[in-house]
Amino acid sequence: MMDGNRPQWKAWWKAGRQGAMSYAAYVDAVESWVEEGSHSGPKPSDALAEYTRLNAHRMRRVAKTAQWSTDLETMLTGEKIQGQHWVVITESWCGDAAQTVPLIGELASRANVTLDVVLRDGPASIMEDFLTHGARAIPLWIVADSDGNVLGQWGPRPQEAQRMVADFKAAPQPKPEYRVFAAEVQKWYAKNRGRAFFSEALEFIGASSRP
Repeated sequence: MMDGNRPQWKAWWKAGRQGAMSYAAYVDAVESWVEEGSHSGPKPSDALAEYTRLNAHRMRRVAKTAQWSTDLETMLTGEKIQGQHWVVITESWCGDAAQTVPLIGELASRANVTLDVVLRDGPASIMEDFLTHGARAIPLWIVADSDGNVLGQWGPRPQEAQRMVADFKAAPQPKPEYRVFAAEVQKWYAKNRGRAFFSEALEFIGASSRP
């Protein structure tokens, strides 16, 4: 039976997953927003449009430079995850999403698993059922079975990057502007080349698989 404490998710799933798009459609949407000088989300913002432009470049690079592990490849071809349904909640302007959502898209493709991409601020309201410490943090990767029962969730970033963010927030003033710090996090992602994410993905997928 589907989780009773996720009413928005339950209603969304029952109604046919309104607002969901394939990963390929999401990539096309990001490219379109870049061409238009726009971004996902309801309120126009030059800053978010610029972040979207940067993220489109990051998304293309991430898929080409990621370092895949043999253990993860084995997991993706196993029977335990067949029949799963994955959902990613994201937005085009999110820097963390640009580094991990392309990898989740590639994981789904290699595993032949259905992946829905949902915009946090779009018509679907499922984000409210997956808050992180009360915050609408993205990206969020949800694994469900074919009936919509939630098996697990991951996000919004690898643990090492999460510690960087927590340390920055806890640091006393004076400290750099957040945009300066965010650039350092992006450098960490580029240097790490997906290794931290893949390590956590291997554990996450395994823990979310039905016995």
